[in-house]
Amino acid sequence: MPAVRSVIFHTRQFKAGNSQAVRLPAQFAYPPETELTVTRDGGKVIIEPAAETLDSFVNFLFSVSDKYDGQRIEADLPERDWS
Repeated sequence: MPAVRSVIFHTRQFKAGNSQAVRLPAQFAYPPETELTVTRDGGKVIIEPAAETLDSFVNFLFSVSDKYDGQRIEADLPERDWS
């Protein structure tokens, strides 16, 4: 298995209102409007995209249920010869 190369850069935190903030270089940036989760693991602070939750799946089901009319679409398949 090839080694995974990590990119490391150094920065400092700064105050943004009553919060601490850090600047991330463009190569570390997430797309705009990406929901992020921040967790602490010992002395590390980990920033990662938020995982999809069961709530988001349920919301998806409700959004498509409005478009479902209750009719099942039957596929027109040729008969198979099982002999």
